[in-house]
Amino acid sequence: MRVLHFYKTALPDTMGGVEKVIDQIARGATKLGVKTDVLSLTQKRLPHKIENNGYLAHRARLDFQIASTGFSMSVFLRFAQLVKKADLIHYHFPWPFMDVVHFATIVKKPTLVTYHSDIIRQKYLLKIYRPLQWKFLGDMGHIVATSPNYLATSDVLTKYKHKVSVIPIGLDKATYPVPLPDKLTYWREKVGQKFFLFIGAIRYYKGLHILIEAAQGTDYPIVIVGVGPIEKKLKKQAAQLGLSNIHFFGFLHDEDKVALLTLCY
Repeated sequence: MRVLHFYKTALPDTMGGVEKVIDQIARGATKLGVKTDVLSLTQKRLPHKIENNGYLAHRARLDFQIASTGFSMSVFLRFAQLVKKADLIHYHFPWPFMDVVHFATIVKKPTLVTYHSDIIRQKYLLKIYRPLQWKFLGDMGHIVATSPNYLATSDVLTKYKHKVSVIPIGLDKATYPVPLPDKLTYWREKVGQKFFLFIGAIRYYKGLHILIEAAQGTDYPIVIVGVGPIEKKLKKQAAQLGLSNIHFFGFLHDEDKVALLTLCY
């Protein structure tokens, strides 16, 4: 069996929650004998195809972005070529351009979409996109929601609950390194023995601005690991509020993240 995952970004080019989920699924499927391809977009000058953690990562050129939605002309051909080899197409929502590619290439293979998030911020553009969204989700063979609460509270998922399964996101501890003593010592000296920890892409819908507001008047140590489009804005917010208990560390390697996960509350 061969599965094609399709999303706007993927490891090892970008780090984020959806990228990590795709990587974990691909790794796990490989152990079961399933061949996996992952197709994404990139602005970087990189090889079009590499082997990554036991599966093939394919890249198409990112031409431009509008409202956090990446567009690519070359991806139509790359996607169509990979679809021919695949037994199942696994989409990752939301990415409106993905819907366009799906219908433009006339996919006739079994399809599955993991619904990672409602579209929240782009309210006006959503009105334009909504008919395509309904058509795309209606065309999917099955939809995966990542939590029972999401299925219960999302107006979009409720519309398709007859073909939704809940599969929570998990992490395979075996794919992470064991924290080394020197790393534990380093981070213990830097941020203390116990602290609150966030790891992930720094995007508006994660609610970190609310966390920063809530930290006023407290001395709770908060560690934020990751990069993203609103990182500078959040750092400015923390500085304006005079919060010295919030620490931004940007991108960190897995060895450091595991050490922080070991030390935090």
